[in-house]
Formats: sequence, C-alpha cells, structure tokens
Amino acid sequence: MTALGRVLAFALIVSLSMAQSATGAATESRLIDQFGRPLDARELNGHWLLVYFGYASCREICPAALSTMTAVLTRLGPLADSIDPLFVTLDPAHDSPAVLRAFVAHFHPRIRALTGSMQAVTEAARTFDVPWQSSPISPVSDHGTLFYLVAPDGRVLQALHPQQPVDDLAAAISKRLSASLSP
Repeated sequence: MTALGRVLAFALIVSLSMAQSATGAATESRLIDQFGRPLDARELNGHWLLVYFGYASCREICPAALSTMTAVLTRLGPLADSIDPLFVTLDPAHDSPAVLRAFVAHFHPRIRALTGSMQAVTEAARTFDVPWQSSPISPVSDHGTLFYLVAPDGRVLQALHPQQPVDDLAAAISKRLSASLSP
C-alpha cells in the first residue's frame, strides 16, 4: 500500500467513527480520543500529523517516545502549531479514554490520544505497517517505535526514530514543514 493509501485508509477508519447503526449505536470501527469524542477525519484534512503507536501501561519505550515528542514540539516553537500530534493505543482493552487522558496528561498538552475497538486499532496500525504482537500474558508484548510524519495531503513523508536527538528530529520536521511553505 502506498503512503497516501495508508493515510487515506487511516482517515477512512477515523471517518467510520462518525457512522451510526440503525439503532444509533456507534459502529465497532471507531477511534475515539481521550475525552471519549469520536475523531472526525475532517479534523485531520489539511493538517500535518505526527503519529505514534504504543500503549499506556508501557513502562519505558512509550513514555520515553512521548517525552521526545513533547520536546520536539517544544523545540519547534510556533511551527509546532501546524502539527496535530497523535498517540494511538495498541491496547484498547485496557486503554480507555480515562486511562489515556491520565497517561497523556504527563506530556505535551496538544497530544491527542486515540483508542477504540480492537478492529479499529488493528486497522489503524495496519495502515502504517506498525508491527505489534500481543499474547495471553501481555496485551502488547512488542511493537514498532517510530514517529510517522504525515503531510497535509496525506503522504507519510518520513518515519523518525524517537531515540534520535531532539535537535535532529526537530530539524528534520522543520525542514519538511518549511519546504511545504516555500513558494
């Protein structure tokens, strides 16, 4: 699947969050944020995205990655205002909106945490080719650890490793954003 196809598929999954069944109940293919609000794909249209997949009970990797994301957004200054930072859980059985709200409260205030049905989360991870495994012992035993920088037109422009220095990550993102603003 192409990068554009991945993001369009992600947008489709998000737009399904707005779908209602005949009884008015939300469908099983939905992503909701840490406040329990369905994420509308229209909110993402035309925006830069910085996406990370993980889970709230992760003890080291995910908190470190979101700390890095926070530092990068801070380093970018006003340029960060054009980026929608997203954290998508890979453990929807345990990561309720309340759990995610408490988890992301420790990081940048603009990070939007997403959860939903296992189907919606699996599809979202699949759109970005995020590797992850679960087992009966651990809901998430292994997962990919990349940030995905997505352009306003839906292209995944770059996968960035959170263990890179903050200055390097901010420079790479700044370069991409600045290039898009050039005439």
